[in-house]
Amino acid sequence: MSVVRRAANAAEEADHLLAFYGDDAPRVMTRLEQQLTNLASRAQMLLQLAGLTITVTGFSGANIARSGWLAAVLVVSGLVTVLVAASLSMGGILRFEWTTQLAPCPPRDAILQVIALRNRKTKAFSRSLALLIVGLSLYIGSVAILLLSNLPR
Repeated sequence: MSVVRRAANAAEEADHLLAFYGDDAPRVMTRLEQQLTNLASRAQMLLQLAGLTITVTGFSGANIARSGWLAAVLVVSGLVTVLVAASLSMGGILRFEWTTQLAPCPPRDAILQVIALRNRKTKAFSRSLALLIVGLSLYIGSVAILLLSNLPR
């Protein structure tokens, strides 16, 4: 028998975390801040892949483009898509939003605000990752065309 699972909404998550940690709001906030740190480190990894793609393009982009119109379009499209992914990562995930700047409010409300912040950053990460995958796929397509166009005849 399989159990259908659904994600908790923010209010359910806040209540569950408070119950799980015995109404210790500072522990809940620490846990959420750890999740924000995890998102930031994953965004850094995404930026490293984007940077690597840009660097490699600087060395091989002209050779790829010379292998044909389709390869040129793919390498440029891939590079632009990777740059959009990196921009979204920087603006949507790595932008500073301090949890200590929340206006004074009850602990549950503060937890709800941090959950909303984490959820926004998680969505931005998912979009950035999807764009990076598309961009890298386009880029790999251009490299494949380069390699295939250089097969011995």
